[in-house]
Amino acid sequence: MTITDVARAAGVSIAVVSYALNGRPGVSDSTRRHVLRVADDLGWRPNAAARSMRSAVASSVALHTLDPRSGSLSRPVALELAGGLRPHLGTTALALEVLADRAAGAAALEAGWTERRHAAFVLHDLLLDDARMRAAGRVGAPVVAVTPPGIGTAGVTDPVWFAGHAEAAVGRYLTDLGHRNFALLVDDARADVARALHEGLLDATAGLRAAVEVVEVSGAAEAGAAAARLLARTDRPTALVTDGDVSALAVLESARHRGFQVPWEVSVVAGSDAETCRLVDPQLTAVSRPWRALAPVVAAALDLGTTPEDPAEQPPGPTVPTARLVIRGTTAPPPSS
Repeated sequence: MTITDVARAAGVSIAVVSYALNGRPGVSDSTRRHVLRVADDLGWRPNAAARSMRSAVASSVALHTLDPRSGSLSRPVALELAGGLRPHLGTTALALEVLADRAAGAAALEAGWTERRHAAFVLHDLLLDDARMRAAGRVGAPVVAVTPPGIGTAGVTDPVWFAGHAEAAVGRYLTDLGHRNFALLVDDARADVARALHEGLLDATAGLRAAVEVVEVSGAAEAGAAAARLLARTDRPTALVTDGDVSALAVLESARHRGFQVPWEVSVVAGSDAETCRLVDPQLTAVSRPWRALAPVVAAALDLGTTPEDPAEQPPGPTVPTARLVIRGTTAPPPSS
C-alpha cells in the first residue's frame, strides 16, 4: 500500500494526499478528512523511509531514464550522466530510476517528491509537452532539465546543454555541401533532440528551394525499412539524418543493401555518436556529445545547498563541454542532377 494507492482511492492527486497526511496547508479541511478516512480504511501506514524523512530533507537526487525501445538514446545517456554525476554529489545519493514511459516517470516524480524520497530530479529526453515536467510543476519539485535550449520545451526555463550548437551544425554542413532534399528519421518527432535537428535543418534551408521530411520510426528495423522506401522514390532524399546511432547504422545498411553508394549517392548522418559509428565502413558522420563531461554542469545546476553565503567565496562554475559534428565517411556533396 503506497501513497499512490491512497490518492487513487480518494480520487485526488498524490500531492493532495501528501499535504493531507502530513498536516501541510494547501487542502481544505473537508478534503483532509476525506483523505485521512480513506487512508485509514485502506490501512495505509508510512513506510520506514517515509517515517524517517518526515521531518528531514531528502538526501538523494533521482536521475530518470526511460526503458528504451531498440535504438533509443535514453539509457546510454543516463548511464554516462550517472557515472559522471556521482563524484560531484558529495554525500547526496544518486538514484537511477528506469521508468516504463513518461507517464510512469511523471507518477514516480510526484511520489518521490511528495513522499520526500528525493530532493531533486534530473530529466532528459524531454518531449515538447512532457508529462514529467507537468508533474514537477504541479508539486513544485526542483528539476534540472538536460535538453537543448530554445526549442520551446514546456516548463523548462534554465536547461543544461552543451556548447557548440551541434544539432544546428548538421543542417548547415549538409546545405553547404549542396544538399536540398532531406529526410529526418526519428523515434518521436516531439522529442527534444529530434526537434533540435529538425529546426537546424529548417533554419539552414530557409530561403532555399529545399524539402525536409520527418519520418517517425520505432527501432532499427523500422529505420531500415523507412530508408528503403525513401530511397525507392524518384524524388528521393540525398541526405538521411537520424536522431540516434543505432538507427543510422540501420539506414546505412539499408542503403548499401539496395545498391546505393554511401556517400556518393546518399549521405547519412547519425544524431548521436558511439563506438559502432567508427567501426563500420565507411565510418558514420555523427553528432558527438560528451555526456560524462556535462555531469559537473548538471551537478552545479542542482544547487544542493553547498553554495557559500558570500558570493566572493563562490568558486568558478564548471566549464560547459562542447558537442560537435564529427565529419567522417558517410557525407559528401549530392550526386549531380
